[in-house]
Amino acid sequence: MTTRRALVEAARGGRPLDLVVRGGSMVNVYTEEVYPADIGIYGDRIAVVEPEGIRRLEAVETIDARGLTAVPGLIDTHLHVESTMVTPPNYARAVLPFGTTTCVIDPHEIANVLGKAGVEYMLRASEGLPLRVFLTVPSCVPAVNGIETAGAVFRAADIAEMLAWPRVVGVAELMDYPGIVHQNEHIAAIVEAGLAANQLLEGHAPALTGRELNSYIAAGVDSDHESREWLEMVEKLRLGMWIYGRENTFRKGIADLARALREVPNAWNVAMCTDDIDPDDLLRNGHLDRGLRGLIAAGVPAARAIKYATLNGAVRYGLRDLGAIAPGKLADLALVESLADFRPRIVLSGGRVVARDGATVIPIEDPVPPPLDSTMRIGQVDVSSFELRHPGLDGDITVRVIDVDRRRTTTLGQATLRFDGGKLHLPLPADMLLLSVVPRHGQSHGPSLALLRGLGLSAGALATTVAHDSHNVIVAGCTPAEMLRAVREVVDIGGGAVLVVGGHVLASVRLPVAGLMAAEPVEVVAAEVRAFNERGRALGLWVDSPVLAISSFALPVSPHVRLTDLGLIDVVSQRFVNLFP
Repeated sequence: MTTRRALVEAARGGRPLDLVVRGGSMVNVYTEEVYPADIGIYGDRIAVVEPEGIRRLEAVETIDARGLTAVPGLIDTHLHVESTMVTPPNYARAVLPFGTTTCVIDPHEIANVLGKAGVEYMLRASEGLPLRVFLTVPSCVPAVNGIETAGAVFRAADIAEMLAWPRVVGVAELMDYPGIVHQNEHIAAIVEAGLAANQLLEGHAPALTGRELNSYIAAGVDSDHESREWLEMVEKLRLGMWIYGRENTFRKGIADLARALREVPNAWNVAMCTDDIDPDDLLRNGHLDRGLRGLIAAGVPAARAIKYATLNGAVRYGLRDLGAIAPGKLADLALVESLADFRPRIVLSGGRVVARDGATVIPIEDPVPPPLDSTMRIGQVDVSSFELRHPGLDGDITVRVIDVDRRRTTTLGQATLRFDGGKLHLPLPADMLLLSVVPRHGQSHGPSLALLRGLGLSAGALATTVAHDSHNVIVAGCTPAEMLRAVREVVDIGGGAVLVVGGHVLASVRLPVAGLMAAEPVEVVAAEVRAFNERGRALGLWVDSPVLAISSFALPVSPHVRLTDLGLIDVVSQRFVNLFP
């Protein structure tokens, strides 16, 4: 740890610098300028920044930055490590080469499985990494209390306790926005716990506008990463909300942000995040840098876009030592040949080179071993668990159906289907599947069941424990027998994802850490995901990441209809819906 006294001495020339980055340019995110400069580093901090040619800075080591431009290390303001399916140390190994040196994680995925023990694991597993990791306390465990069943329930007292833990910088995304707008007691008490601790309240408010949006902000929630289009972003920016530009495996929001910034070009309450990226997509397309490239390509000046991805995130969370290249700041920076292309040649964290040319160059040890005890507490299931029945009625019956569009937005539709002997007649119509959520947290009730239309799976069944956010087992399939086979295989591998056709397993991804993560490097998990996705696409799954094709269909805070372990839910009204109108 660098002392301030020693840093000041190095800054004024009273002791030698440890490292100089010489001969390149730098992005000044305070003034949105790019100009030649030399950067002197002492210990883990920047001691001096001088325009090139004023004097020759001398140091023990030198990085020749000719032809390169230094930018601050990127700051991801909201993400779930679990979505990349690897543990925090492996996540750090994966993202540092892309120039991300700081992230604010929301560990609500593992919290929904393991409770506070899961949050504590993520905190301990990220301690001392070259990737700086800060936490927001999961606020919605489960996402909506009483509408679904998770492996734990966080109440206001639990939130207040965790807000005092180290490296905690706020309350994580408050997804139960209907509950906040209508001041439901459970979620309102959690908001009050955050306010009482003087902590930031992070938002999650897709398609929320008008008086309801005003109500949500009035409660104290002042950020959002879920806006569906640019006009929604403009409204939220004008009301003082921080908008996090998001580009990931599932949502492409950068073009909308760029359009919103043409409408309100002087908005300063903008930062950037990734939220969810699958491991194969991460290795192929990058991390926060992908969104940065997209903003610049859409016409946002490069220095301004970089400010959104660095300084603004630091300002948002009060991380005063981060976000800029300036004296006294921690020496986190990336050297790139082109700002527009943004492919880091060298990445430094704390004044140490941690990545070169797309690969980490230092060993990163696991601070603690991952929890590998089985979390698959599933009751009795058989073929009949996945047979849709309407006792006492035969013939053509009207049934409600979950329709999914190409943006993965769900709506409630209807279909007329034949029932024989009180049981749904098979085969199902083309492009229709059975969808079920199977309890895996020791619940006493059996699986829920519904119909899904529009996903594209032409044969077989897909089952996974990555089922946001309660992470029961979600399974979609053409026949009950294939669904049962897929669920049993997921249980046997300790969690993950399985693709079955007939009685055969075509692909699987093993995620034994809470059914969400693997302990192997991201390259190993990415290879499994890549093989799974190829087979899924061959069976007609059109989503960007077939391994996660059904993962969000159990999330009862995402528009407009979802299936939890307790039944079919209208998200807006937060009421259960009968399958048979």
